[in-house]
Order: sequence, then C-alpha cells, then structure tokens
Amino acid sequence: MSIKRSLARLAQTTPRQLDVASVRGALPGQRRDTEHGELHLIDEYLEPHHHHGQAPIARALHVSTERLAQLALDPTLEGVDLQRALFFDTETTGLAGGTGTVPFLIGIGWFEDQSMRIQQLFLPELGREAPMLHWLRERVQQSSCVVSFNGKTFDWPLLRNRFVLNRVRAPVLPPHLDLLHCARRVLRSRLKSVRLVELERQVLGMYREDDVSGALIPQLYFDYLDGGDVSPIAKVIEHNANDLIALAALVAELVNHFEQVHGGDDPRDHLAYAKVAERTGDRARARSFADAAARGGGESVCTVEACMLNARMARRVGDVDDEERALLEALRAADDEDLRAAVRLALSKLYEHRRKDLARALEHAAGTNLAEGEDAAERRVARLERRLARQA
Repeated sequence: MSIKRSLARLAQTTPRQLDVASVRGALPGQRRDTEHGELHLIDEYLEPHHHHGQAPIARALHVSTERLAQLALDPTLEGVDLQRALFFDTETTGLAGGTGTVPFLIGIGWFEDQSMRIQQLFLPELGREAPMLHWLRERVQQSSCVVSFNGKTFDWPLLRNRFVLNRVRAPVLPPHLDLLHCARRVLRSRLKSVRLVELERQVLGMYREDDVSGALIPQLYFDYLDGGDVSPIAKVIEHNANDLIALAALVAELVNHFEQVHGGDDPRDHLAYAKVAERTGDRARARSFADAAARGGGESVCTVEACMLNARMARRVGDVDDEERALLEALRAADDEDLRAAVRLALSKLYEHRRKDLARALEHAAGTNLAEGEDAAERRVARLERRLARQA
C-alpha cells in the first residue's frame, strides 16, 4: 500500500501517518538520479481540505501578509506570495555543533494550488549530502519566503554550514518567518512551553499518536546506518512531515487570531497581540485587543497591563481624557501594592504635566515608592509641595 493511499483513509483531524508495516524492510520513497548524484526522495501531497487539528492548512494561503509581517515584526514579509512560501525542517545527527552535526533528513513543503506538497530528502549514507543540498537550493531560489520553527537559530545556520563544507553554493535566503519567535511573542505569557508539539496541542488541538521523541532521533539514524530495521526511520520521516504540516497550520491560526478579536480567546493572548500591534504602530488594533484583554475577566495583572497600554496609546496622540480614563480603570483593577504603585506613578505624571492639577498629582505621588524607589518618590512629593506652595 502506498503512503498516499494510506493517508487518504485518515480522518482530517489526525496527524499524517505512514503505514509502517508496508515499509518494513524498505525506506519510504525512492532513489532518484539527479545531475548532482543519487537522491533519496519522499514526495507526497495533502488534499486541500486537510486539517492539522482544528486548523485547515490551506488557510495559510489566504492570511493577510500585512498581519503576518506585523506578527513577525518583519516588514519584508508584507506582500509576499504565500503560494510560493517554503516550509522547512531538519532532523539531524545531534547537537554537536560545527562539522559534527549532519542533517540526515531535510523536509520541505509548499502549496500547489490548495494542496500542500511535502518532499523529504533523506541521507541513506553519510558523505552523500551534495544532491540533497542542490535540491534544497533550487527550491529555496524559487520561494518568496521560508517558514521554519527555530530555523533562524538552528536549522538554517546548520544548513548554511553544510553548503560550505560540501562546496555547494548556498542560496540567497528570502524573507524568513521563524514561528518560534512569533509563538514566544504572543503565547509565552499563557503557555508554559512553546515547543512545537505543545503548540499543536494547545493552539491547534492536535495530539500526535505514537510519535517518536526528538531526543531519540539521532540514535535511531545511527542504528539504521548500522543495518537496523527501517521502521523506526519511517517514524522519524512521519515526525518530520507532521512538523512541516504544523508550520502551515500555525501560520493560519496565529495570523487569523491577530486579524480580529476572537471573544473566546484568553485575555493574556489578547494582551500579547495588543503589545505586538503597539510595537508596529497599529494603534487601532492595539486598542481593540487591549480593550478585549481589559474586559476579559483575566487576572489583575493582565487587566492592569491592558489598561496601561491603552493609556500609553492615548498619550501618544495627546488624548488626555482617554489616558486618564484608562489609568483610573487600571487603578481600580490593581489588586496589590506593586501594581497600584505603578499606576499611581503614571497618574501622578499625568496630573502634574498634562492636567496641571498639582493637588491630584501630589495625592498619587504619595503612593509611588514601590514603583520608583523611596528617594525618587520623596523628591517627587517635595517638588509638588513646593509648586503648590508657590501657587498659594
């Protein structure tokens, strides 16, 4: 039975799975002769309706590249042709670094119309990387952008090193979307871990069954080189394919939740999206998400931070009334002395410098010790008292 026929029987919400029994004794895929040598290639398609957990992966083709660029804090991603985006992930012989780490499986994926095509380049013998690297180089050159998970720190530097060591000219990398950075930016406040498998569970509703542990993968490859059963390697190939599919699903899900406020989202997520919008200067979006965070019934610290963000946005456009409203709302929500001190410091500055209401500025200055330190708080109180005395 082929992998594709096996795949067609799966429910849409299950992970992509190989029929391991059908490949026992033989690797999935086939060897292909290229002008640079023999290449072992696994080449598969996913149907347009395929879901990874709750996320239809083809939705990644239709997200706003403006939102995508904002989420990544990378303006070069705005306007990219997502039909030509290249998703990539590697499995390696370990984390030795330098010349000791070899990518023995390079997974790449892209969309052809609404279907996702997955190609996996497998290294059946050490020392035969050049055909893989040439194949990868050609795909990268055809791409509008690349998408990875920790690829900026690990996968691409490793691959660039392998290009050099194998005397294959490395491609010029187009804009690089590293979803690990995006996930940390918007989900770290809520999730204990932003590992890809955890994001699958918490964000996509995907639970892999019988997945191989990443820590075991290097040894499984060495066992294969020593003549072991190929079934474990088939599971590694399966693991890598699911990582690629997860990248497309995450692009769809993260950008979709940044496009507009989803009422059922966690207030901490709303606040995180508000902070991203604030950093990119999108005031309307920042206010929309901050309002959702402030009214979401979350913990006090989340509500206070959201109100403080609204106050900052109001201050930048000179809306003193809105700034005051947001800060007073933050003060009402603050449930401990540290939070109240930070809000009172902001209120004291507002009343002194923008409202010119020195009495109210002094009232709040009396409670700023924990926010700015005792000496600074005393100087603030003394200055305000002198100014009030001169007005009398």
